[in-house]
Amino acid sequence: MVTYPPTPPDGDDSVVAAVRRHQQRLSSAALRAVAAEPLAELRGTRLEVADRPVGIVVPHLALSIDDLDTADRRGVVDGMAVRVRFSDRRLHLDLSPTDPLERIVFDVAEQFRCEAQTDLPGAKANMARSFDRWTELAMAEGMTDSGVGLLIFTITHMLRYRLTGMSVRHTLAPAVDEVIETTRGNLSRLVGYALKPLPELVPDQVAFAEPAAEIARLVAEMAGDADVRQQQESTRHRFLVPVDWDTLEQEVAGSSEALVAETGRTYSVYTSQFDSQITGHRLYPVAVQRRLRRRLEELEQAQAVSPARVAQRLRPLLVDWDDSGWIGSQEDGVIDSRRLAALIADPANRSVHRAPERRASLDAVVTFLIDNSGSMKVQRYESMTVLVDTMARAIDLAGARSEVLGFTTSTWSGGGSRQQWTQQGQPENPGRLADRQHIVYKSADETWRQARLSIATLLKTDHYREGLDGEAVEWAVGRLASRPEKRRLLVLVSDGLPMETSTTSVNRDGYLVDHLRQVWESQATARNGVRLAAITLDHDLSAYLLPSVRLDLTGTLTIGTYEVLRRLFGSGSTAL
Repeated sequence: MVTYPPTPPDGDDSVVAAVRRHQQRLSSAALRAVAAEPLAELRGTRLEVADRPVGIVVPHLALSIDDLDTADRRGVVDGMAVRVRFSDRRLHLDLSPTDPLERIVFDVAEQFRCEAQTDLPGAKANMARSFDRWTELAMAEGMTDSGVGLLIFTITHMLRYRLTGMSVRHTLAPAVDEVIETTRGNLSRLVGYALKPLPELVPDQVAFAEPAAEIARLVAEMAGDADVRQQQESTRHRFLVPVDWDTLEQEVAGSSEALVAETGRTYSVYTSQFDSQITGHRLYPVAVQRRLRRRLEELEQAQAVSPARVAQRLRPLLVDWDDSGWIGSQEDGVIDSRRLAALIADPANRSVHRAPERRASLDAVVTFLIDNSGSMKVQRYESMTVLVDTMARAIDLAGARSEVLGFTTSTWSGGGSRQQWTQQGQPENPGRLADRQHIVYKSADETWRQARLSIATLLKTDHYREGLDGEAVEWAVGRLASRPEKRRLLVLVSDGLPMETSTTSVNRDGYLVDHLRQVWESQATARNGVRLAAITLDHDLSAYLLPSVRLDLTGTLTIGTYEVLRRLFGSGSTAL
């Protein structure tokens, strides 16, 4: 059984943030267990599977888990989990109607089809409690005061009872009956014939979809010309639908043949006018940097891993052997033409040979490219910072060079790029629609000591927003390709696939992911001397990025954790 810590009272923001991160991790663990899907994850209130958002347009799952108590939170998570477990997501999109109101009703029916199939009594109890909580809040916050809101509220209760046999708890039932009685009677006469066969079709998603879509169509007809978007905006809470309409329409469109035909479209940038590149020193005041540095040193002392020991283990990986030299006056080897006179003068002299000399040099640079997206706030950013800082220091001690870069966006929701696009009439397929921000925490020409305060700003996540991974990889590779070192290694450190809300809302599904894959594959085969690899946190991204290693940073970092570069690039120069 998963035990959630209570949500702390308002006050200490760091404590609140830490507890909520812990709640997120526990919620994700519970989600994966019930869903039997190891790649399922909660990012805030967003459900993802294999780092792709899963749009569940179900009002009673619209509650933010951060605002719920323990049992209610479990119910929302379990509701998402059974949906992942019992519904084919691609098939559901293909079968879904495109009208917004029809899509909501169709999604509600599919949700209860999935809930009807679970045989876990704990999950059933959790889902029942959270549904009751949604019912109370929806009535209190005014969802049932609008015509469309009342229709959705009523058909939701009708579908739940028909498919699961469950109604709200007995103390709540009289209030619900009073609200929906008239609307339920009108709906029953209209959709009764389509409701009747639903329970028998629960195991068959395709067969179930036909009467479910008919119910959705009839409810939309009953609503008439009512604008469901305006109804949503007029309500004081988010009980009508848990996603914005642009995202909903994009997801529905994502199943069309037209979208499939667009997958070859090249990546583009609407405007770079608002892009920026800054150093870590400019992110926060010096006093804040010093405080973060002290905190980072405390975390590193708790890990008890010596940078000098890490450097000793890294040196064989970073060393480059030069076989072009020779060592003379050898008794064996190749005759040295410069010693022929000595051989003639004394035929017994054997020290007239020369042998190849292997000369070691540490002519190497390693770049760590850090994902500074908002999802890293609930992942292992503290352990990640310790890992990268210790690695950078160890590489310097070994005699090589290191670089620490980060990537994010300078604003949320597109910023100036989105505003310019809106002002220019919102042309279709704009490409990347966000204000990109690249951060240099440590350049390759800086020593670790010079950059130690800048690196510590990785511990403050105020600048962690959204990720444009493909462009970041191109940028980091470009910096490395211009370096004079013979050995150039790039390590992407990320917790998942790219996500930037503004861009994904106006482009085809998978737009950013496809770009990352294309960049990675092209750079991996480019003849620029740069070797790419990825460290992933929590998710296995080997299907997208090779080579990659998934690190578990939940516990204490050990010397074995710092073997990750050897695992990625080999134990010595021959492997490279």
